[in-house]
Order: sequence, then C-alpha cells, then structure tokens
Amino acid sequence: GLILITHDLGVVADVADKIAVMYAGRIVETAPVHELYASPAHPYTKGLLDSIPRLDQKGQELYAIKGLPPNLLRIPPGCAFNPRCPRAQDICRGEVPELFQVTEDDGTEQPGRGSACFFWKETLHGSRS
Repeated sequence: GLILITHDLGVVADVADKIAVMYAGRIVETAPVHELYASPAHPYTKGLLDSIPRLDQKGQELYAIKGLPPNLLRIPPGCAFNPRCPRAQDICRGEVPELFQVTEDDGTEQPGRGSACFFWKETLHGSRS
C-alpha cells in the first residue's frame, strides 16, 4: 500500500485506486478514483477538479475556488468549507456534516463512496442549490 498526500489531482489519477479528499484536516469525500473524477459528490472536490488545467480549454481562464482556506486555529462553525461553498445554506453554517454514504438514484450503495456534505446529491447530479 501507498499513501500519497498531494494537491495535484492530475498525479493522483495515474497512481491511485481510491481517493480521500481532505479540507481543513477532515475527510470530506472518499471514492474510487474513476468515480470521483467522473462525478464528485462534495463541492470542494468539484472545485478542485474544475481547477485542473485541460487541453480542451487552452486559452481560457482557469477556475479558482473563491475565498481563502480557513485559519486552522479558527475553523468556522459547521462545515469548514461553508464560507467558500456555492451551495452553503444555514445548516452548513451550524452543523458539521457526517460522512454520508453516497448512493445511486435508486438507493443502491456505492461501495467506498462518502461525502461530508448535506447537499451531496445535488453536487453529484449537478443541480443548483
């Protein structure tokens, strides 16, 4: 086994079978590598993937996650990503989400998939909050 700690998701795709994405010291998403790249279930993961330079977008402005990472001595209440999250709502500012089991539309579990987001379904399926 190998644990690779990196911010470069382009490298991860070539060497990993499973991914655990962390934000502010906490796991916010887990998934088999190809499932995570195809359909992220946490807004932070989606932001990271959207910020990877792509050849088909040559000459276009790169996406950047808005705001700054939190001060780890003063992590915001609720979900630590909430100040930067495009889906943040009141529940995100007041409660820390558990790592929810990600399921298919029919309720079938996706083994190894988890998301610490109250709105993982909306993120996974691309709908707006």
